[in-house]
Amino acid sequence: MDIKDQKDLEGNINKACFMNFFGGMWLATPVVIVFFSDNHMSLTQIAMILGAYPIMHLLFDIPSSIWADKYSRKSILILGSIGCMLQNIIYFFSGSFELFFIASCVNGIGEALLGRTFNALVYDTLLSLGREKKYEKIQLKIMKSFFAGKFLASILGAYIYIINPRAVFLLSAIFSMIHVAFAFSLKEPTREKSVSKSFNQIKEGLGFLLGKKTIWHTIIIFAVMSASCDILAEYSQPVLQVSEIPVAYFGIIYLFASLFQYLGASIYPYIKSKIDWKNVMIIYLLVNIICSLCFGVHPAVLVVFAILLRSIAFGSQSTYISSIVHQIVPSSHRATTMSINNLIYMLFFFAFLNIVGFSMDYGSIFIGMLINVFIALAALLAFARMSFGKEPARAEA
Repeated sequence: MDIKDQKDLEGNINKACFMNFFGGMWLATPVVIVFFSDNHMSLTQIAMILGAYPIMHLLFDIPSSIWADKYSRKSILILGSIGCMLQNIIYFFSGSFELFFIASCVNGIGEALLGRTFNALVYDTLLSLGREKKYEKIQLKIMKSFFAGKFLASILGAYIYIINPRAVFLLSAIFSMIHVAFAFSLKEPTREKSVSKSFNQIKEGLGFLLGKKTIWHTIIIFAVMSASCDILAEYSQPVLQVSEIPVAYFGIIYLFASLFQYLGASIYPYIKSKIDWKNVMIIYLLVNIICSLCFGVHPAVLVVFAILLRSIAFGSQSTYISSIVHQIVPSSHRATTMSINNLIYMLFFFAFLNIVGFSMDYGSIFIGMLINVFIALAALLAFARMSFGKEPARAEA
């Protein structure tokens, strides 16, 4: 590798941080559900709008990852960035259920193209530089950049929304354009590319996971847990409204949530070094149960507490599972295997999102959150009863 290629690859890490920062600068974060409600969407319609995201994710995640593994990671990242930008433009001009649904579909496609491929490019960059052992440290740095962007978005989003609800999407589109520019500037790492046919690519990726019983069981439980956790994020704004917290304060709450996500990413290496990996997973699941109960009874103090507690756990969750997968998967199948992992999560998320949303709309918030408690509790009991053998997962994570 010549000096120029090495510098370009080293630049990928800083560019990844900037991309994640501007990716986090989605000003609608603290108010998007309020925006839907203000445009006369019911909770059932909101669940359908939000549900379009995982549907598109399911359809495009694995095909785009196969393309990334076989041909080019950079081209997929560029298309994904453009998709996320288009989402904001559609939201800016829309006011109906149909257009909101289309915007959510476009967002799902964009995020499907970005997520696993972005992660794979970062790891392959480090692999090319001989620094793959620093993956967790670098990944946490990149995640912190995302939370820093969310921090600023939380400060600005709610207040801009009060002045002009659609301005949050216009400004977010501008930040997305910067994200697109950084995607164009990335350097494609030199790596082993897949020569498998598309079906075999999926089969082989699944084989890498199934070949490790410990990893496979963990991924299934983690998918259920992540879906349950993200239900709390999707429905936090209606719960805040029912708790009679003014929209003007949403930005402050989300600001502190971003800080706590940053805190969760910062303390993860220390927690991992002190607590057995199985106990870390149990902590994640207990946090989901506690937060769901707080949302269910929804006094303002408990709701805010639950949002902050969930944020700490969320700060390290993606690093936890991706670091496990990267250790057992070669470059030629990395994005595909990560997409299979994400596919499992999306299936659970889509099912839980609609079940909980319907229960909240036609029953009550308490019933919806009680269902979420049962989901997390079932995952906790399944995890506790599974025999994971003596495989040292900490070495793999």
